[in-house]
Amino acid sequence: MRFPLAASLLLALLPAVFAAFGVTRSGSNYVVDSGGGLVTTINGNNGDITSLNYNGKELQDRSKFTHLSSGLGSATVSSNIVNGAIAVITIRTSTITQYYIVRSGINTIYIGTYASAEPSVGELRFLARLSKSALPNGYVPAEIQGSSSTVEGSDVFVKDGQTRSKFYSSVPFIRDQVHGVTGSGVGAFIIIPGVSYETSSGGPFFRDINNQGGDQQELYWYMNSGHYQPDAWRTGFFGP
Repeated sequence: MRFPLAASLLLALLPAVFAAFGVTRSGSNYVVDSGGGLVTTINGNNGDITSLNYNGKELQDRSKFTHLSSGLGSATVSSNIVNGAIAVITIRTSTITQYYIVRSGINTIYIGTYASAEPSVGELRFLARLSKSALPNGYVPAEIQGSSSTVEGSDVFVKDGQTRSKFYSSVPFIRDQVHGVTGSGVGAFIIIPGVSYETSSGGPFFRDINNQGGDQQELYWYMNSGHYQPDAWRTGFFGP
Protein backbone atom coordinates (compact mmCIF):
# COMPACT_ATOMS: atom_id res chain seq x y z
CA MET A 1 0.00 0.00 0.00
CA ARG A 2 1.38 3.41 -0.95
CA PHE A 3 0.61 6.37 1.27
CA PRO A 4 0.26 9.91 -0.09
CA LEU A 5 2.63 12.17 1.84
CA ALA A 6 2.32 15.93 1.76
CA ALA A 7 5.17 16.82 4.05
CA SER A 8 6.92 15.37 7.04
CA LEU A 9 7.97 16.50 10.48
CA LEU A 10 11.39 15.00 11.18
CA LEU A 11 12.86 14.92 14.66
CA ALA A 12 16.51 14.20 15.40
CA LEU A 13 18.23 13.51 18.70
CA LEU A 14 20.91 11.35 20.26
CA PRO A 15 20.13 7.58 20.42
CA ALA A 16 18.38 6.02 23.41
CA VAL A 17 16.61 2.81 24.46
CA PHE A 18 13.56 2.24 22.25
CA ALA A 19 10.11 0.91 23.15
CA ALA A 20 7.75 -1.16 20.99
CA PHE A 21 6.07 0.27 17.90
CA GLY A 22 2.30 0.69 18.00
CA VAL A 23 -0.78 2.75 18.82
CA THR A 24 -2.47 2.66 22.22
CA ARG A 25 -5.35 4.57 23.80
CA SER A 26 -4.99 6.72 26.90
CA GLY A 27 -8.41 8.08 27.77
CA SER A 28 -9.58 9.92 24.66
CA ASN A 29 -6.02 10.22 23.31
CA TYR A 30 -4.15 8.15 20.73
CA VAL A 31 -0.54 7.46 21.69
CA VAL A 32 1.71 6.54 18.74
CA ASP A 33 5.10 5.02 19.55
CA SER A 34 7.52 4.90 16.62
CA GLY A 35 9.60 2.24 18.34
CA GLY A 36 12.58 4.48 17.61
CA GLY A 37 12.28 7.03 20.39
CA LEU A 38 9.39 9.28 19.31
CA VAL A 39 6.08 9.06 21.19
CA THR A 40 3.30 11.27 19.79
CA THR A 41 0.03 11.92 21.62
CA ILE A 42 -3.00 13.01 19.57
CA ASN A 43 -6.25 14.29 21.06
CA GLY A 44 -9.03 11.95 19.98
CA ASN A 45 -11.65 14.71 20.07
CA ASN A 46 -10.05 17.29 17.79
CA GLY A 47 -6.83 15.86 16.28
CA ASP A 48 -4.44 18.19 18.10
CA ILE A 49 -0.94 16.84 18.73
CA THR A 50 -0.55 17.43 22.47
CA SER A 51 2.81 15.74 23.06
CA LEU A 52 5.95 15.07 21.03
CA ASN A 53 8.16 13.18 23.45
CA TYR A 54 11.48 12.29 21.89
CA ASN A 55 13.79 10.01 23.84
CA GLY A 56 12.32 11.42 27.06
CA LYS A 57 12.55 15.07 25.96
CA GLU A 58 9.25 16.91 25.50
CA LEU A 59 9.30 19.02 22.33
CA GLN A 60 5.65 20.09 22.30
CA ASP A 61 4.57 23.30 24.01
CA ARG A 62 2.26 22.50 26.92
CA SER A 63 -0.10 25.48 26.62
CA LYS A 64 -0.69 25.55 22.85
CA PHE A 65 -0.73 22.53 20.58
CA THR A 66 0.17 21.36 17.07
CA HIS A 67 -2.58 21.13 14.47
CA LEU A 68 -3.96 22.05 11.09
CA SER A 69 -5.06 25.67 10.68
CA SER A 70 -5.52 27.12 14.18
CA GLY A 71 -7.06 23.87 15.39
CA LEU A 72 -10.07 22.06 13.93
CA GLY A 73 -12.22 22.49 17.05
CA SER A 74 -13.75 19.03 16.79
CA ALA A 75 -13.10 16.07 14.52
CA THR A 76 -13.53 12.32 14.16
CA VAL A 77 -10.22 10.61 14.89
CA SER A 78 -9.34 6.98 14.17
CA SER A 79 -6.24 4.80 13.95
CA ASN A 80 -5.09 1.92 11.80
CA ILE A 81 -1.98 -0.28 11.63
CA VAL A 82 -0.92 -1.37 8.14
CA ASN A 83 1.25 -4.46 7.64
CA GLY A 84 2.24 -4.33 11.29
CA ALA A 85 4.70 -1.52 10.60
CA ILE A 86 2.81 1.66 9.63
CA ALA A 87 0.55 3.60 12.00
CA VAL A 88 -2.07 5.84 10.38
CA ILE A 89 -4.02 8.41 12.38
CA THR A 90 -6.93 9.83 10.37
CA ILE A 91 -8.66 13.07 11.41
CA ARG A 92 -11.89 14.00 9.62
CA THR A 93 -14.24 16.96 9.50
CA SER A 94 -16.89 17.73 6.89
CA THR A 95 -14.29 19.31 4.57
CA ILE A 96 -10.87 18.14 5.85
CA THR A 97 -9.15 14.78 6.13
CA GLN A 98 -5.78 14.98 7.85
CA TYR A 99 -3.35 12.05 8.04
CA TYR A 100 -0.46 11.52 10.44
CA ILE A 101 1.60 8.48 9.50
CA VAL A 102 4.42 6.92 11.50
CA ARG A 103 6.59 4.05 10.26
CA SER A 104 8.11 1.57 12.68
CA GLY A 105 11.57 2.61 13.82
CA ILE A 106 11.52 5.97 12.00
CA ASN A 107 11.23 9.22 13.96
CA THR A 108 9.27 11.09 11.33
CA ILE A 109 5.61 12.09 11.22
CA TYR A 110 4.42 11.99 7.61
CA ILE A 111 1.64 14.50 7.00
CA GLY A 112 -1.08 14.42 4.34
CA THR A 113 -4.03 16.79 3.97
CA TYR A 114 -7.13 16.48 1.81
CA ALA A 115 -9.35 19.57 1.66
CA SER A 116 -12.62 19.86 -0.23
CA ALA A 117 -12.92 23.50 0.93
CA GLU A 118 -10.83 26.07 2.75
CA PRO A 119 -11.32 25.41 6.50
CA SER A 120 -13.69 27.77 8.28
CA VAL A 121 -11.39 27.82 11.34
CA GLY A 122 -8.55 29.60 9.52
CA GLU A 123 -5.93 29.23 6.82
CA LEU A 124 -5.00 25.86 5.34
CA ARG A 125 -1.66 25.43 7.07
CA PHE A 126 0.11 23.01 9.40
CA LEU A 127 1.28 24.73 12.58
CA ALA A 128 3.59 23.05 15.10
CA ARG A 129 3.66 24.99 18.37
CA LEU A 130 6.82 23.61 19.94
CA SER A 131 8.60 24.05 23.25
CA LYS A 132 10.74 27.18 23.19
CA SER A 133 12.96 25.87 25.99
CA ALA A 134 13.65 22.59 24.17
CA LEU A 135 14.00 24.20 20.72
CA PRO A 136 15.19 27.80 21.23
CA ASN A 137 16.98 28.26 17.90
CA GLY A 138 14.82 29.38 15.01
CA TYR A 139 15.20 31.93 12.23
CA VAL A 140 16.71 34.99 13.95
CA PRO A 141 14.78 37.66 11.95
CA ALA A 142 11.55 35.92 13.09
CA GLU A 143 12.52 35.83 16.79
CA ILE A 144 10.17 38.21 18.62
CA GLN A 145 10.45 37.10 22.25
CA GLY A 146 11.54 40.06 24.36
CA SER A 147 10.47 42.64 21.77
CA SER A 148 9.82 46.16 23.04
CA SER A 149 7.11 47.41 20.66
CA THR A 150 5.28 46.77 17.40
CA VAL A 151 5.13 48.58 14.08
CA GLU A 152 2.95 48.00 11.00
CA GLY A 153 0.03 46.60 12.94
CA SER A 154 0.71 43.70 15.26
CA ASP A 155 2.91 41.43 13.12
CA VAL A 156 6.19 43.38 12.96
CA PHE A 157 8.07 43.83 16.23
CA VAL A 158 11.03 45.89 17.45
CA LYS A 159 13.74 43.88 19.21
CA ASP A 160 17.28 45.08 19.98
CA GLY A 161 16.86 48.02 17.61
CA GLN A 162 15.78 45.78 14.71
CA THR A 163 12.44 44.91 13.19
CA ARG A 164 11.51 41.24 13.51
CA SER A 165 8.58 39.37 11.99
CA LYS A 166 7.36 35.89 11.19
CA PHE A 167 6.99 37.10 7.61
CA TYR A 168 10.78 37.48 7.40
CA SER A 169 11.08 33.68 7.62
CA SER A 170 9.35 33.11 4.29
CA VAL A 171 11.06 31.82 1.15
CA PRO A 172 9.57 31.15 -2.30
CA PHE A 173 7.76 27.81 -2.42
CA ILE A 174 10.08 26.61 -5.18
CA ARG A 175 13.03 26.84 -2.74
CA ASP A 176 11.20 25.75 0.41
CA GLN A 177 12.40 22.17 0.81
CA VAL A 178 13.50 22.03 4.47
CA HIS A 179 13.05 24.44 7.35
CA GLY A 180 13.28 23.81 11.05
CA VAL A 181 14.31 24.71 14.58
CA THR A 182 16.93 23.25 16.91
CA GLY A 183 17.99 22.93 20.52
CA SER A 184 20.69 21.16 22.49
CA GLY A 185 21.15 17.85 20.66
CA VAL A 186 17.70 17.98 19.06
CA GLY A 187 15.94 19.45 16.03
CA ALA A 188 12.51 19.51 14.41
CA PHE A 189 12.28 20.04 10.65
CA ILE A 190 9.53 20.31 8.06
CA ILE A 191 10.67 18.38 4.96
CA ILE A 192 8.68 19.21 1.83
CA PRO A 193 8.85 16.93 -1.25
CA GLY A 194 9.22 18.68 -4.58
CA VAL A 195 5.58 18.24 -5.61
CA SER A 196 3.97 19.11 -2.27
CA TYR A 197 3.18 22.70 -3.25
CA GLU A 198 1.50 21.66 -6.52
CA THR A 199 -1.98 22.06 -5.01
CA SER A 200 -1.17 25.31 -3.21
CA SER A 201 -2.45 28.64 -4.46
CA GLY A 202 0.06 31.29 -5.46
CA GLY A 203 2.48 29.46 -7.71
CA PRO A 204 6.18 28.60 -7.29
CA PHE A 205 7.34 32.09 -6.31
CA PHE A 206 4.68 32.67 -3.68
CA ARG A 207 5.95 32.68 -0.09
CA ASP A 208 4.57 32.61 3.43
CA ILE A 209 5.56 32.10 7.06
CA ASN A 210 7.93 29.27 8.07
CA ASN A 211 8.79 30.20 11.66
CA GLN A 212 8.08 32.53 14.57
CA GLY A 213 9.91 32.47 17.88
CA GLY A 214 7.79 33.82 20.71
CA ASP A 215 6.62 32.13 23.90
CA GLN A 216 6.32 29.06 21.66
CA GLN A 217 8.64 28.02 18.86
CA GLU A 218 6.23 27.98 15.92
CA LEU A 219 7.01 25.94 12.81
CA TYR A 220 4.69 26.31 9.80
CA TRP A 221 3.86 24.68 6.51
CA TYR A 222 1.51 26.81 4.40
CA MET A 223 -0.74 25.26 1.77
CA ASN A 224 -3.21 28.11 1.12
CA SER A 225 -2.38 31.53 2.51
CA GLY A 226 -4.88 33.93 4.01
CA HIS A 227 -2.37 36.79 4.06
CA TYR A 228 -2.52 37.46 0.35
CA GLN A 229 -4.56 35.65 -2.26
CA PRO A 230 -3.22 36.00 -5.82
CA ASP A 231 -5.62 33.37 -7.17
CA ALA A 232 -8.48 31.19 -5.97
CA TRP A 233 -7.73 28.82 -3.11
CA ARG A 234 -7.14 25.34 -4.41
CA THR A 235 -8.58 22.16 -2.98
CA GLY A 236 -7.70 18.48 -3.22
CA PHE A 237 -4.84 16.49 -1.78
CA PHE A 238 -1.73 18.36 -0.70
CA GLY A 239 1.11 16.03 -1.48
CA PRO A 240 2.44 13.75 -4.27
